[in-house]
Amino acid sequence: MKEFIQKYFSDPASDSTYADKNVFNPPTEIETIIKAEKELDIIFPPDYKDFLLITNGYDGTLGQSYVQFIKVEEILKYTDMYGGEFFPWVIYLGADGGNEMFVLDKRGPELQFGVMPYIGEDKDFIPLGKTFDEFVRHLYKNDYWDDNKTK
Repeated sequence: MKEFIQKYFSDPASDSTYADKNVFNPPTEIETIIKAEKELDIIFPPDYKDFLLITNGYDGTLGQSYVQFIKVEEILKYTDMYGGEFFPWVIYLGADGGNEMFVLDKRGPELQFGVMPYIGEDKDFIPLGKTFDEFVRHLYKNDYWDDNKTK
């Protein structure tokens, strides 16, 4: 997991002017993750849990894009705020600082990471993988607008 974080979140080859402003939060405790899972009635994918145990949230660059992943303690609050009535199947994990939120889709038998506009419809969800690793790779490459890459 440390290599994963170094590769995608601390990429020295990134020519983003904001790369030196990346904020890695202190790690969370496994008990905090378990509490959030109970509140949300889900089990997070293992590699997402590993991420939280290294950095409980992140604010900075990922490739050439800005991303923010919220702390596990904030997931229920933001899920209610941004999923709530219109997207009850969404678990909010973060955002791109603009129009897109990063979510887990809990409609199927397995959780699915993806991107969803704040203002949109269910059909606007773009699935980007069943693992956090797969999800982050798509965000890093910014290839999720190409339908062929994510299907």
